Amino acid sequence: LLLVSEHDDIVNDLKVATKFVERTTGLESEVRLINGGLWLMQDDFKATHPYSPDDYDKTSPLEQWKSQHPLGLQIITQMETEDPLSKELVRRLLDNAMTSLSVSSLDSSDEEIQIQEYDDLGDGCVLMATWTEGSVFVLWDGRGHVDINLFAYEGLDSLKVKHFNNLFQRRTALSTVLYDEHPRGFGRVVSY
Repeated sequence: LLLVSEHDDIVNDLKVATKFVERTTGLESEVRLINGGLWLMQDDFKATHPYSPDDYDKTSPLEQWKSQHPLGLQIITQMETEDPLSKELVRRLLDNAMTSLSVSSLDSSDEEIQIQEYDDLGDGCVLMATWTEGSVFVLWDGRGHVDINLFAYEGLDSLKVKHFNNLFQRRTALSTVLYDEHPRGFGRVVSY
């Protein structure tokens, strides 16, 4: 049964009608969906008391802001292409893009990044590169989708990540379909 009404008290009327149907027929009724519920437009509405931002207590948000202790930055990028990819190509793209990362732990040490490869599940592969102050995980679905999860404690900014992504996409038809930056830390760090 479909009902359409502009009546303000439709929900109460619906309750009365369903109870009547149940009582007279012995059937059980069920309301599955109610669409609507829009606010009624009140022409020439005048608020009884207009509020300004100064009327609200700002101590809690300020305390939350001061409690944040960001420790690192995580960036998740999703790329897609219609062109064929291979495990070897994805590995070569990661190797190439890793040269763009210049984070403090890599600049000041002889730490060598080892890329581990896992390809025994599904059609694609997972590539994992870790170092003292960060990591990169690349997930290829075996078709045309690649996820990149890049994290570093310091020395990573949007410009470096965009350069990393550009190098990863170089000479391919991969295009970015999602790009999210998330600060990571403690003290209710805001992720945006």
